[in-house]
Amino acid sequence: MSTPTPTFDRTTANAAGATLRAALADLNIGYDLEVGSGSFSGSELTVQLKVRIPGGKSPERVLLEEMCRVNGFDPAAKLFSEHYGHFTLSGYYARRPKYPWTVTLESGQRYKFTTEAVKDAFNRLTS
Repeated sequence: MSTPTPTFDRTTANAAGATLRAALADLNIGYDLEVGSGSFSGSELTVQLKVRIPGGKSPERVLLEEMCRVNGFDPAAKLFSEHYGHFTLSGYYARRPKYPWTVTLESGQRYKFTTEAVKDAFNRLTS
């Protein structure tokens, strides 16, 4: 009788991803390394690896900072909304004209905001 071939499930894939992140955290090669999303099938796990030049910015971050400059926002500001609590700006998506801003709450949840909602939060910050 043959032994069954080991396969990945969600738990073992997450454990393998965590092990990979830990191994890369200790690796110092002069670049910033980030393990992204992944998928698994059978006994194979595929993960995305992002390699960045230290101090470099992703295209998404460059766009966010540019749109903040155009609108007079500080991209590093910690904002407040009565409904959502404290949040920060984390993305700008021009293909979503009604809700172009993505914000991240302190809990890590992400929401889409209108430009008017972000302006309102900045007005409350300065008043």
